Amino acid sequence: MKLLSLIVFFACNIVFSSSLINLDWETLKNEVTLRYFSPDYYFPSEDADEIWFGMGMNISCSVQDENTVSVTAPTDGFKTNLPFKVVTHGFSARMIGDDKTAFVDAYMSHYEKDVSVILVDWHNLASFTGFDDWNNYAYDYSARNCIDVGEFVGLCLAELAKQNAIGANQFHFAGHSLGSHVMGKVGRTFASSFGEKIGRITGLDPAGPRFVDGPYMDAIPELAENILTKESATYVDVIHTNGGFEPCVVCTTFRSGTILHLGHVDFYPDGGSVQSGCLFGIDARPGGLCSHSRATMYYIHSIREPFLFPSNSCPSVEDCNQEIYTSNEVTNYMGEKSIDYWDGTADGNLFYHDIYNCHWNYFEHSNWMCLKEEE
Repeated sequence: MKLLSLIVFFACNIVFSSSLINLDWETLKNEVTLRYFSPDYYFPSEDADEIWFGMGMNISCSVQDENTVSVTAPTDGFKTNLPFKVVTHGFSARMIGDDKTAFVDAYMSHYEKDVSVILVDWHNLASFTGFDDWNNYAYDYSARNCIDVGEFVGLCLAELAKQNAIGANQFHFAGHSLGSHVMGKVGRTFASSFGEKIGRITGLDPAGPRFVDGPYMDAIPELAENILTKESATYVDVIHTNGGFEPCVVCTTFRSGTILHLGHVDFYPDGGSVQSGCLFGIDARPGGLCSHSRATMYYIHSIREPFLFPSNSCPSVEDCNQEIYTSNEVTNYMGEKSIDYWDGTADGNLFYHDIYNCHWNYFEHSNWMCLKEEE
């Protein structure tokens, strides 16, 4: 009996960890995919399956505990001397077979293949049907999972960097919705393991419900503690497109994101809550889904067109939300280029941009079949 107790004790210590809040290391190993895209195997394409399966190679990773991490990079085409762009999805979404694979084409084209890209897929753990118990299902379950996914990916990338002499400043992480908080956790975990902050994190309409207090449900403590902040990287920029001061997805005023100032630099296109063409027109979707997804689309286009989003300084989050800005002087550009205009400070970097086009997808933007409207 005593021997059985010891076996159970050691097994639990191998599989589970005090740093995880919802999952175990074996589940994370099986459900999180790190897909590497080398410039050696890139060719122009807008086909999601062709990009994922025709160009990508898996980085394998397993974690026994925080001090025992095993990573294997692809044997062919793995570039350690280039910048690494790492992107992930949010709630009830995926990278596999999704147009978000357009990040690969955008980055490779803009940087003329002088870049490495990693796409992180955790779609089963982000599923709308996730369930543990009645206090942890659907969105709440996925939100807790996202923190553990961040812990796992952070340890894996830190070990990858250690093994291959990759500098922390070579990494730029970007995530949408819950993926923003995944990347915040990745950044903090990477720094704890590697001993240095990564260069940049971009939050694309960071998820708000349960990370900050809403009108009906308060924040979950373990999520509030793991929200994306400017402490997660040397430079953190955030784009708010469906943000609310009290985010809520079961309200008449649907707000999937938080509008709070989270990064070194925060952008509020169209005020940061409702985007042009999302209430009426071909892009309109129920609730705030159209506005929420726009952050990802804006960012992809900012890679291809760095000066697409000239932005004006606004004095407060409330002013940005009301589309009140200081002057007509362009002082930053929302998106990939924003780091070039950062003044190096942590506070007061709030920017507004008036979105001109009302129709957007991952590959085009125009004013076709829609009118700009105000909520």
